Amino acid sequence: MNPKLVLGLGFLALIMLTLALMIGRELSTSDVPLDEPLVPGLRDQVNDIEAIDIIGSDGEIVVTLRRERERWRVREKSGFEANFRLVHDLLRDLAEARRSDERTSNPDWYPRLGVADPGVSGSDGMLVRFPDAGLPEVIIGNSDPAGLGRFARLRGHERTWLIDRSPEVPGSILGWLESAIMDIPASELAEVTIRHPDGDTVRLRPVGNDSDRWVLLNVPEGREAVSSWEIRPVASSLAALSLRDVRPNETMPDDAVRALFRTVDGLNFVASLFEDDQGYWVNFSVSAETTALVDEEMDAEATELAIDAAAVDGRLSPWQFAIPENRYDDMTRRLEELLVEGDE
Repeated sequence: MNPKLVLGLGFLALIMLTLALMIGRELSTSDVPLDEPLVPGLRDQVNDIEAIDIIGSDGEIVVTLRRERERWRVREKSGFEANFRLVHDLLRDLAEARRSDERTSNPDWYPRLGVADPGVSGSDGMLVRFPDAGLPEVIIGNSDPAGLGRFARLRGHERTWLIDRSPEVPGSILGWLESAIMDIPASELAEVTIRHPDGDTVRLRPVGNDSDRWVLLNVPEGREAVSSWEIRPVASSLAALSLRDVRPNETMPDDAVRALFRTVDGLNFVASLFEDDQGYWVNFSVSAETTALVDEEMDAEATELAIDAAAVDGRLSPWQFAIPENRYDDMTRRLEELLVEGDE
């Protein structure tokens, strides 16, 4: 190979490497010390924070979180619960984040690190704001390629920092919701009944204490039930049930399907299910089955059960939850879907 060509290629590679290093880290004569908190003052008042706003890279508000009635809530979803772990971890990470390395102060390079102001061309970061707390706003940028943390910049400040934490900041409102609705496995259920508006009914029970085997009770003459493994998904439809969206329970169509899930300890979960152009929806009402607790010695147990039912109902009944289509299908099965032709 031509020695001049080799020399030219080597010089070009050196220039590219130098530019990459400059983008990743601009040498500075700053006297700002390292290992300082990213957000000064946050650690001292983190337990008093009552409000957090998350602004997306387009400059639009993603979510406004407010601490109300001892819980973090999402205002855009009528005050539905936010994911406590997510909010807690974000506050912890930002309160404990340290400035481990100083990076660029050149605004032209902010987009490459994800720390440009929201709404600016090329912006890719998320801005976290603490209303009425007197704290600076912080832009959370890209993750460091070496896995050492994330880039961040205080809004209104020039310097970008590599911090020793990697805060999780979802870019959609649904990412901030408490997605878990309930988790009731089939082993905790004593009976499932599904009733359609036209009278079609499905009744299921487990075989003894074997939660893996469920049977269809109302099998018509001349027909047989499908195998137990085909029935079990209906009994398991409340296990690890998560939402896809949520809205207040303001109206319920007359043709909603009703499904009763009765637990072995006496709680009745009545699911009202319907679909519209926004998804597959369910509303739950919860009550206590106290008819079996008539003995005076059972009064305390009945009272405790009623209290538990009221607490769960208070959390679930005000809302309609959008759920996955497959769960909706399991909770609205028709009798014919669980039958096969009987033997001659």
